[in-house]
Order: sequence, then structure tokens, then C-alpha cells
Amino acid sequence: MWQVLIIFYFIFGVSSFLLRKLLAQKFGEHIREINSVYYLFFLLPTGIILSFIFPHNFNVGLTNLIFLFGGSIIWPISNLVSFHANKKVDVGIFAIITNLSPLFTLAIALPFLHEHLTILQYLGIGLLIFSGVIAAASQLHKHNRANLSGILICFLVAIIFGVAVTYERFMLNRIDFGTYLFFGWGAQVFWALTFAGKRLKKLPELFSRNLQTRQLLLFFGATSALRSTSFILALKIGSASIMNAASDFMSVAVFIGAYFFLKERDHMIYKWFAVILGVVGLLFIAK
Repeated sequence: MWQVLIIFYFIFGVSSFLLRKLLAQKFGEHIREINSVYYLFFLLPTGIILSFIFPHNFNVGLTNLIFLFGGSIIWPISNLVSFHANKKVDVGIFAIITNLSPLFTLAIALPFLHEHLTILQYLGIGLLIFSGVIAAASQLHKHNRANLSGILICFLVAIIFGVAVTYERFMLNRIDFGTYLFFGWGAQVFWALTFAGKRLKKLPELFSRNLQTRQLLLFFGATSALRSTSFILALKIGSASIMNAASDFMSVAVFIGAYFFLKERDHMIYKWFAVILGVVGLLFIAK
């Protein structure tokens, strides 16, 4: 069963990456509204459903509630910044550079969560850094300012992802997963709606534009939620190490999907070299 869930994870994951790129290109001025649509109409129902599957204890204490409410802001921020990055660079490049996020997770986890690295993991870090440099070089060889800003935003996304994963790991050491879904995801919905603010009034206008707009919003929200669900259920049923390895290969799947569906075919040698180095680096880090 978990093998099927991994297949679904890749299908929904690649679809989510590609659809976010399309939404960023077509509706860049509505990023905050689109983000709120995903959290309110897709992540929230998904979290409610999953909370019945995973055990939970709502007696978490005031300290954990403060951590959950305050820390959950990082995920909606990461989604908003990701949209901005996708407006400026290829989705394949975005996937490769954001693979650097484990570096920033480790940078925080080593001193605060008292984790240690092996020599192989240090080698993986070096390969990841090299892959990010190669991916950036593929976009900057003409010294294009727009590309430069996009690359910098991609690195910012990687940093934010790294912080977000560390925060999530920290919270899951303090509370059970079902409780985190209820309070943590609920707080994410609150922050996403807060960021949208008065722009929420524009949602009817966005939905009423045309059928293609509604389809993009529906498919993006659904695939993003199903990607998370497939990953979580596969993690519960199967092996954590296998799921970590599967996550490492997501950038390869996104890169291939972007080649065929979005026709992103520039600088292929750079991209292939970067994605291969990045995946090898991630596999070493996961050892």
C-alpha cells in the first residue's frame, strides 16, 4: 500500500510544483489570495480528516500553544515567497535550489537539537552547495538582473524551508502528530488569511474570471493537499528512510515534468549536472 502512496506523492507533488509556476505567471498580483484559498479550502479540510486518523491529545499546555501559534507563521510565508520565486525562475531551477533547505535545517539542528554529522553527511553538504551554485550559474551567465533576483529569492525559500522543517521537528518532539495537525495547521490557516487581509474580497472576482482560472486554483489546491496526505500516510504505513529518499528525488521528477509540460529546456547540461549532484548530496545527508 505504501508503494502506491509514494507513486501518488510524486504525481501530486510534481503537479503541485508545475501548477504553482503557472499560477505565479498568470496571476502574480493575486498571490496572497491564492495562498489563502489553498489553506482555507484544502489544507484545513485535509487536516481535519487526518486528525481522525492520527491520535491526538489537546492538553498541550500554554507554552506549546504559543509555540504552535507563533511558529506556524513560517509555512504560509514560505508559500508566499515560493510564488514570488516561481514568477522569476524556471520551476526546475526552483526545485534544485530549494533542495538546499536541509543545510539550513542542519545549521539550526546541530546546536539547538544536539544532532551530529558523519563524514558522509559533510560530503553531502558539499555536493548540495555545489549543485546550488551550478543551478544558479545556469541562470546568471548573461548577468540578467531579473534572474539574479529570482535566484536570490530561491535561496531565501531554501532558508525559510530549513527553518520551517526545524520548527516542525522541534514541535513533533513536544506533541503528537495529530495534535500538531489540529493546532499547527489551524494556525497556518489563520496566518494565511491574515496575510490576505482585505484582498479576500477579491476572491469572487478571481473565481469568476474564467473556467481555466477556476481549474488552476482547484487543481493546485487539491494536488498540494493530496501530496501532503500521500506523504504522511506513506510515512505512517511504510518506512521513514524510504520516504526521505523519495523526497530527495522530487527535484528530479519536477525537473522532468517541467521539461515535458512547461517546455523548460534551456541550459539542460547545467540543470542535469546540478540535479544529479543535489540528489546524491541529499542521499548522503540522509544516511
